Order: sequence, then C-alpha cells, then structure tokens
Amino acid sequence: MTDTNRRQFLKTAGLLAGGTLAASPGCSPTPAPGRSMEELARACRGVHNFLTTPFLPDGALDVEGLRGNVAYHADRHPEDMTIVVTCNLGELFSLDLGEHRAAGRAAVEGARGRMPVIQGVAGGYQLTLEMARNAERAGVDALMLFAPPYGSPTARGVYEYMHRVATAVRMGVFVNMWHGYAVAVEDYWPQVIRELARLPNVIGFQDASGGLQVGHSLGELIPDRFLWIARGEGHAVKALPAGARAYTAAVACLAPKACRDFWKNGTAGNLSEMNEILEQRISPMAAVRSLRPGYSAAGIKVALETLGRAGGPTRPPMGQVAAADRPRIEGLAGRHAET
Repeated sequence: MTDTNRRQFLKTAGLLAGGTLAASPGCSPTPAPGRSMEELARACRGVHNFLTTPFLPDGALDVEGLRGNVAYHADRHPEDMTIVVTCNLGELFSLDLGEHRAAGRAAVEGARGRMPVIQGVAGGYQLTLEMARNAERAGVDALMLFAPPYGSPTARGVYEYMHRVATAVRMGVFVNMWHGYAVAVEDYWPQVIRELARLPNVIGFQDASGGLQVGHSLGELIPDRFLWIARGEGHAVKALPAGARAYTAAVACLAPKACRDFWKNGTAGNLSEMNEILEQRISPMAAVRSLRPGYSAAGIKVALETLGRAGGPTRPPMGQVAAADRPRIEGLAGRHAET
C-alpha cells in the first residue's frame, strides 16, 4: 500500500488527525483506586513472563499448579518481571469462562502483590467482554487484549472492538496487535493504538510487527506515557535499544535471570552483551520449544515437570511431546534451566 493510498484509507476510516473514530457507549472509564495507571505502566517494564497453563493428567485445569508456578517467581525472581497468563502460550482458546476466571485468580494469589499480573482475553465480542470482567473481579492488574480473531477486521472494526472492551473495565489494558491469522500487520495499527491511548486505562501495546515503525510512530507517547512491549528476543534485540521498555519471553519461567539480564542490556543499548546472553543463556533453553513442530508449549511443560513444577498435557490443537523426546528435553532443562 503506497503512502498516498494509506493516508486515503485512514482518512476514510476516520483515523487521521482531525478525524477520530467515534467513541463507543460508556465513554472513558475512571481507573480503579489504588496504583495509578502511570505507576502500573512503569511496574510492567521488564520481562513479561508468558506462562503456560498447567493441566492435570485428566486434562482438567491445575489451579494449584498454576498458583505454585507463579509463587515460584514471586519468591525468587520478582524484580523487573510481570506474570502473563492465559495468552497464546497459555492455551487461552482452550479454556472455558470458569477456567479463565480460576486461572486469573490463581495467578493473583500466587503473585501476592510482588509482581504485576496480566491476563489475556480474546475471542468473540461477548466472550471477550466476560473474560475482561472476570479478570477484573479476580484482581488482575491489566488485560492483554488481543485483536479480533475472526472475519476481516477494518481499522474501524478493530478500534470499536477494543474500545468497548477497554471501557467495560477500570483496570489497565495492553493492546495486542496479534490475532493469529494475518500474515502481515495492517498499516492502520499505529493510528488505532494512538486513538485507544486516549483512554486513561489503555497503557501500552505488544508489538507484533517485528519492526520499529509502530513504536516510532507513537512519538511522544513512548516511553514515558505508553509501554512498548517487544515480542520475543528476536524483536527485542531491535526494539529495546529503540525505546521499548518490556519484552515477552517464552522461557522466562526456565531462565528468568538470563531474560532479565538480556532486558537490562537491551534498554541500555548494549547490543553485544544482549547477543551474548541470547546465544549462551537463552537460546540453549529455548531449544525445548523447537525440537519438533508443535512443541511450543508442550516442551516448556515437560521442562517444568523436570524441575518439579506444574506442567501436564496440552489441549488440542497443541501437540504433545513424544515419549522419545522427553529425555532430550529433560536433559536440556537439567543443563540450562536456572533455579
């Protein structure tokens, strides 16, 4: 899409300066009393530890296991860490509403106020609204609000969907550009995010673009007013030195100190140190996810079990670790996991 065509598209969508999208009914929420949204955004700087959701051998949600997995980090590695539950790695789309509510409550209980807790919400409009309200009742600090996972979203449609969910709660909201089916990130995201940032409880976004354009386009919002979250180490190598102040880490549950050191060097612009930590301390542990296709969550769960923490099976459509591969994952965990 050329710049001229993009500007015409955004103008038509009502997203260019001077043409904002109409607000949904309900208008802006008043944030809940306690920690301010600015304080919450600052508290969420650092490593975003995307936890898997543990299940029991019969496939039921392991509430005690999730509480214990969160408490492990609250007791040992709370500094510069945010706990994130029930997102894509946490098998969000396999949970019913009751399980989603129980997972949020377990994470809050495990964190005991020592780390912020973010909970993923996504799906059909009414389902996402109910998830958001459940998370707020559970005492979760903020939502990770995913883009609509269905249809062909337009700028107006995505904005309306996210605006309505964000104004239905008084907790913090992080916008997640990822919706699971698009090959490329749509050009409208910078302006959609800027419009949503007008809401007092929308305090940041997870960048699924893999680049720097979206973060840079938000100008004065970054980094003090709005938290730019890089997605994974590959993106963080570029985005942390450029103004992102948090990043998502799939193996932070297994190598939390390495992930924190990687983040600290990234925000300081120490690229050589970042790459050294990634190569020597993070990538060897991340290999549990890539032994075979489909091991993204299952490999981490087997590694957690090796360390005496809760893992369990995955739910369809995620794959299980083959019996022949379990010793390899156990060996990787034994050599590279931190305690």
